[in-house]
Amino acid sequence: MTPQPPDHRTIDDLLAKARTRNRYATYNMAAAEARLRARQAARHRPPRQRHTDTALVHTEWTPPANTTPDADRAWWDLNAICLLVLGPDADDHLADFIASQYADKAGALVFACLLHLADDSSGARFWWRFAAGAGHQVAEYCLFLEHAHSGEYHDADYWRTQLLRQHFEPTFLCGDRSTAPLLSPPCMEQIHPHISREHHSEIGTIPLPHPTLVAQLRNLTSPL
Repeated sequence: MTPQPPDHRTIDDLLAKARTRNRYATYNMAAAEARLRARQAARHRPPRQRHTDTALVHTEWTPPANTTPDADRAWWDLNAICLLVLGPDADDHLADFIASQYADKAGALVFACLLHLADDSSGARFWWRFAAGAGHQVAEYCLFLEHAHSGEYHDADYWRTQLLRQHFEPTFLCGDRSTAPLLSPPCMEQIHPHISREHHSEIGTIPLPHPTLVAQLRNLTSPL
């Protein structure tokens, strides 16, 4: 056996001396945990009991040209879009969506936004993707914000790229950010009895609206 040189180091020696740089040495973990607890408490509180934090109220949409927004900013913008989508024509779009056997992209956007406000994030994402695949830019913007909120920055960047290619202008297509209602309609959980869940072997569970959801949507959104 060939003798090892006197300065030979084994892999164990190298690993013992290995050090990683702490990139978060100045990060305030306690403050971060407090922010997360406060945010989650606000989101799961009944809508009528929520208070409006002026620091979270924005008058301009997050432009896709900027870096990915933080989770809070993305969540508030996404909620604002969903509430604006559930405007005066939302029930007609939802009725068209049902009548077309779930092929109308404007109705798919309405249904996705309704699901988001009712805390069905996976169902909302499915129908946003459907509408985005059919060319609906507002649905693409919703996906950009939803992925940013979920910390899925690679997917958020993908949708940002699509929006930039189309020269997407949030105010032009989403409406005036400052006019969006601040709180979701009360009793959003009442939509669930009007939705069926179909299982697909490859896609998974797909929420589908019953015709009765149209009237329920009118009742829910009348205060907005």
